[in-house]
Amino acid sequence: MEENNITNQTNEEKKTKPTPTATKKKDNDKDSFADYKAEFKKIIWPSRTDLVKRTATVIVTSLIVGVIIFCMDTVFSAGYSAIIGLLG
Repeated sequence: MEENNITNQTNEEKKTKPTPTATKKKDNDKDSFADYKAEFKKIIWPSRTDLVKRTATVIVTSLIVGVIIFCMDTVFSAGYSAIIGLLG
């Protein structure tokens, strides 16, 4: 008997709980934007000199890797052509 009362109480509580409204959704959106803003404030932006140094490093490294790949391609192409020339 007590079990039925407990079940009825929980069912009644579920029925009386208000459903989420549009205002709660707006509050959640405001909270999420506030979270984004708080996280955005934690970002440490590099100074202009650091940014220039890092950009230059990336450009120079890219050029060096490009030259290395070009040289390896040229050597392998010449070697492949020489091998094909000897066989043909």
